[in-house]
Amino acid sequence: MKHLFLFDVDGVLVEARGYLRALQDTVAHFARRMGMGDPALTEEEVRAGEAHGLTSEWDSAPAYILTLLIERLCREPSLVLPSRWDDALDVLAARPLELPHPDYLALVARVGARRRDFKETSHAVRAVLWDDAQALPLAQREAVGAILDELLADTHSFDRAPVTQYFQHLAIGSEGVEQTYGIAPHFEVRPYLLDYDVADLSPENVARLRDAADAAASAGRIYPVIYTARPSLPPNGITAPANGYSPEAELAQTLVGLEGWPLIGLGRLQWLAARCSGQTAQIVKPSPVQALAAIGAAVGPETVALEAAWTFHETGELRGPLASLGTTTVRIFEDTVGGMRGVRGAVELLQAAGADIRWQPYGITPPMGAKAEAMAAQGIPTYRSVNEAVMAALKDVIC
Repeated sequence: MKHLFLFDVDGVLVEARGYLRALQDTVAHFARRMGMGDPALTEEEVRAGEAHGLTSEWDSAPAYILTLLIERLCREPSLVLPSRWDDALDVLAARPLELPHPDYLALVARVGARRRDFKETSHAVRAVLWDDAQALPLAQREAVGAILDELLADTHSFDRAPVTQYFQHLAIGSEGVEQTYGIAPHFEVRPYLLDYDVADLSPENVARLRDAADAAASAGRIYPVIYTARPSLPPNGITAPANGYSPEAELAQTLVGLEGWPLIGLGRLQWLAARCSGQTAQIVKPSPVQALAAIGAAVGPETVALEAAWTFHETGELRGPLASLGTTTVRIFEDTVGGMRGVRGAVELLQAAGADIRWQPYGITPPMGAKAEAMAAQGIPTYRSVNEAVMAALKDVIC
């Protein structure tokens, strides 16, 4: 039997303090630019957002910022607001008004409830905020509609998403922005991912996993792969222009000491979408396409696994490593229900196609809080740390 170990990055392999701090500082920056003081976004609110499907800061940052905007306008219905974001910031800055702390928990719960209606999380955010904007006078509502489109239409496009641009400066640093996106940075900053991230997987368990990956099948061999929505480089072996491929997943891989493991991150999906005329946002987790690619990449080349995942999802034809899995258990280490859902969906699709495959989830979350509640609602066993979960999984495999 093959044992595939699929590891998420943020909240599992890495304590993502860099992304958290960059998200908080991004929201604070735009709050100050709107003259609203600093209604600090708490870690509890961020984790609740993740539990409700706001797992990408490129989606959640504009959601929090635009909530502030709408609440600000509700307090001054006579304010004439331009329909361009930069111009609106200037107008708001000239009329400062500090706000009480917004109900971000209610916001993310409403977004979570609407996500099933949309293929992209940012579009669910827009729908929720547009509902809120109905309380505004017509002129303000029209301006807000244009700003919602500007900030949320394509949050995963650096060129088109102003909030994403600012966040990326903080996350990968000014030099990283220049190398990744080919532009002069807007300001100088060190990468938060280097200054604030912490490796969660212990060196001892890194060694145990490497030993198990190198072992003979009879001794309990595992097939590891990193499965993350973090931006990444294109697949191994592909020579592509660097522009737009941000090596954030690879930074975490190096931090933890897992160089050489297959990795299915956002850059791999960008490459696949461009090759197959698809949209990246529609194949990233919780889509089963990314999970299918990760399952294939655990036992075969990344490029072949990616193409096989696309073909299977589009046509139902099993090809490449997905066609020769044999008896397989997919063990997924995740901190969000959305990521779990992608793997479960992939396994169910493979089962329906006749594959002898099953899944075993390991939820990584504190014992209390929104994430733990979401996991419990799905019947997913939880562990306080990835180290505890890895030891449990290795015991199952080796014994």
